[in-house]
Order: sequence, then C-alpha cells, then structure tokens
Amino acid sequence: MPRLLALAEDFLIVGDMVRLSDNYDLGPGSGPVDLLVFDPHDSAAGLGLMVASGYKAGLVLAVLPAESLFEKKRAISKFWLIENWDKWFVFTYQGGPVPIVDTVILRWNERMTVETCHADRRPA
Repeated sequence: MPRLLALAEDFLIVGDMVRLSDNYDLGPGSGPVDLLVFDPHDSAAGLGLMVASGYKAGLVLAVLPAESLFEKKRAISKFWLIENWDKWFVFTYQGGPVPIVDTVILRWNERMTVETCHADRRPA
C-alpha cells in the first residue's frame, strides 16, 4: 500500500480508498478509517469521499470542490489533496489535522474485502 505522499500517480480515481491513520471523528490513537472515492454526479463539483469503515460507514464525508480535480481526467489531484489536507481532514473534536504522513492509498484494483468473525457478534 503506497503512502499518499509517495504515490507514483498524480491522482486518485473512483473506487480508490484513502486510509487515514486515525479516525477523524474519534481523534488521535483511535485507529484507521477508510474513505472511498466516489463520483457524486455533479459536474460543478469534484469527486467525493464516503466513509467506508467504522460506525459512520456509508455516510458522505465530503464532496470536494471542482478545483480538486486532476487536469486530465475526472480524478482527485494528489497535489491538491496534499496542499489542502489541513482544511479537509481535521479531527472533529480535538482540532488539528489528521496526520498525513501515515495516510495510505488502496487502489480500486489492488485490494480485496476479507470477512472477519468477532467474538462480540452474535447471530440475529
């Protein structure tokens, strides 16, 4: 999994995931949260980020502005994302930005979903 800061490509596309090192809502030390890049089908906006893990899974975190788009395709510019990180990825209650240094990108075609079984889950 490449880190955002070392990503070879200059863009993120629909289906890619941004794995934050800490949950933006719960604060530092809370563990990772995954954000799925999606297309909100709004030609006046950029792509969006939907929470894909944790208790807020399925909720839209943000629809990014049109200036976040990569110049050659409908994708998020890596450089825009890095430059604007402190504005869009801040801890909800503790303030301050989510650390960018440990953020990794899971490409849409390089990941798989694995089912886990937890002792605290009981059959319905």
